[in-house]
Amino acid sequence: MRMETNTERYEGFEQIFDGVQECPVDTEYTLPDYCADIQKILKCIVTPEVTSVSAAGDSLTIDGCASMHVLYLDAKGGCVRGFDTKKEFTCSVRLRAQAENVTAEAEPFVQHMTCRAMNARRVDLHITLGLSVRAYAVRQLEIADCISDDRVETKCEEYDVTRAVGCVMHAFILEQNAELPNGKSPIETVLRCSVRYQIDTVQPQAGGAVVTGKACVEILYRTFSDTAMPERFSCILPFTQTVECAGAGEDCTIQISVLGGECTVQPREDSVGEYTVLNLYLKPTFCVQFTKSCTVRTVCDAYSIKGAWAAKYKNLSLERCEVLPPRSVRVKENVLVPENDLEQVLDIWCEGLTLTAFTEKENAAVRGKFTVCLLYRTKEKQIAYTERMLDFTDVHTAEIVGRRSVRGEITSVQYVITDSSTVECTAELRMEEQVRVVYAARSLESAELDETTEPEPCCAAVYYASSGEKVWDIAKRYHARVSAIRTHNDCMEDVLSEDRPVIICRK
Repeated sequence: MRMETNTERYEGFEQIFDGVQECPVDTEYTLPDYCADIQKILKCIVTPEVTSVSAAGDSLTIDGCASMHVLYLDAKGGCVRGFDTKKEFTCSVRLRAQAENVTAEAEPFVQHMTCRAMNARRVDLHITLGLSVRAYAVRQLEIADCISDDRVETKCEEYDVTRAVGCVMHAFILEQNAELPNGKSPIETVLRCSVRYQIDTVQPQAGGAVVTGKACVEILYRTFSDTAMPERFSCILPFTQTVECAGAGEDCTIQISVLGGECTVQPREDSVGEYTVLNLYLKPTFCVQFTKSCTVRTVCDAYSIKGAWAAKYKNLSLERCEVLPPRSVRVKENVLVPENDLEQVLDIWCEGLTLTAFTEKENAAVRGKFTVCLLYRTKEKQIAYTERMLDFTDVHTAEIVGRRSVRGEITSVQYVITDSSTVECTAELRMEEQVRVVYAARSLESAELDETTEPEPCCAAVYYASSGEKVWDIAKRYHARVSAIRTHNDCMEDVLSEDRPVIICRK
């Protein structure tokens, strides 16, 4: 006789890919006639942008472009010149499994780069991009949570887990004409552009969430004067977005990953014909996960007190995700300038942030590194560039034990010139850690009971149990009810604390 079980449907996120995919990007650039010859390349700034991620079967296709700004000196060396170009790329990733409704996020970064001036007019760029790809699918499990039959004893376990509601990729456009403040010189060339997206509030609601934040844009540009130093400009583009997700409610927990997406910055003429307006076109993409906390009950073991019993079990992997509150970390180090030749800092920025979360004894730690880039003017009125890679380790108490991951960004960088060879740099980082607690669970899949089997003639026995034995194991061995053993032996504990005789009664 096949036993009927009550089942519960559980939906969880299954990570079907988590890894780094390499993508080569090679290009060359020839200076237009109106650009001065290249005497020395100072810096090549590469900003990879992912424009689309699409899944088909077990394959994931990532499209994007690498935005490159090259800073260089002409023969005089007294001012910074630059040019920018873009190169499209496509990368394919093979997923571990084929699934429907796959959502994926791809965070691009520069693994290796070579920027070489082949002559005074042509530059070759060889870049290896890394794409940190995570792909998710919603998996559905049927879990037996009880057997409503008085002939069967069941052992159940409960797990506090995270239930998947949905994962949504949300892209939108921010466009604005930003005017330079009064007193700022007109723009000839944009030398450097960085965009940071800051999430301020996330308000869950029925059918989705409302997300507010801002895009923080920083620009370094060259003026039309060959004797003037480059100037900086920053602006903020606020946004409010409604993200739709079927089944979401006010009790959802929401995690947002911000993917940069497209970024185009173009100088525009104002009403008097001067280039004092910047046209900003941004297209960020958010990966938004909606989850709910719930308790899952599984029948992990069962037996019959009457007749032969045959059961089949399956192993499950259940997961609980905890997103910890954001933490701020300050990293302070010195950047040394060669030959004591510093007169003025023209620009300072950070790039290439990488973070790794791990546990160390009873503590959690985050190890990170990034590069501080310094553009400066020497005492001989020449433009120069230097950089230094900084690493740090931040240790704190691990309140939750599990697999840790971390995301972060550099929110600001400040500097103090201490002398002609030293710049004290202070970088503010914002980090958000996630802890995944994975439970290896066992659940009843099917069971059959044969009542035609003759029961054992003995209906009572005395078993001499040892300390540490489980009451469930004793009851299962003798096909007795657990409640009867507890009652007859005045034993309310699950594990025996001492050697003792146990009275077994099967009626």
